[in-house]
Amino acid sequence: MSFKATLIVAFLILVAFGAGYGVGYWKLQMAEKEWTAAKEEMQTKISSMEKELALAKAREKLWEMPEKLSEVITHLGEKNFGLAAKTLDGAREAFLAALNSLGGEMKNRFDFFLPILEEAKKEAESMGPNATRKVEEAKKLFEQALRPAKKG
Repeated sequence: MSFKATLIVAFLILVAFGAGYGVGYWKLQMAEKEWTAAKEEMQTKISSMEKELALAKAREKLWEMPEKLSEVITHLGEKNFGLAAKTLDGAREAFLAALNSLGGEMKNRFDFFLPILEEAKKEAESMGPNATRKVEEAKKLFEQALRPAKKG
């Protein structure tokens, strides 16, 4: 084989290698773009689902609130005013945590709850005779406010 033929074969091999490399690089770039788009879409979905989960957890805490108030009523019935006050504090903290995740309409629906909860706590701490009545009233009002939330 002549030098010229060898040079042409070497050149064709380099062209073929370059073309293969170019096609592979182009495919890699396209795959990276597709992967990035899919990743961004999944991150958007994850973010949306995390917001939905936070909202669901907040609503769950709201649905658990009447049960906590029933515990307080039980403690008051047993004349365990300290535990009743502590349970009211826990209910207040759980309510505030849930409130942060809820929308404006839901927040407005429960505006009454913190003041009435504070009144009940003061009654419980002072071992007042109206403590049970205040907690029962808070529970009743809370359940009434909660019912429309179930439909929505």
